[in-house]
Amino acid sequence: MKGVAMDRFSKLYGNSAVKKAEQKLSMQLSKNQKAPEANGNGTAGYMVKSGKNSGKILKHLKRDKNQL
Repeated sequence: MKGVAMDRFSKLYGNSAVKKAEQKLSMQLSKNQKAPEANGNGTAGYMVKSGKNSGKILKHLKRDKNQL
């Protein structure tokens, strides 16, 4: 028969194992993400490569000299 302390330990151990597995999965997913190509083709934005708006440049990254 299990004691109260063993039930508590088993629950804590199980919860920590689940959290570690979730953290490991999120780290693997974040490492596999690729950043969109910025400053490609001489632009300071992202060019849409496929779809209805292909060839358009989105979100030009421009800083004012006074803000630097």
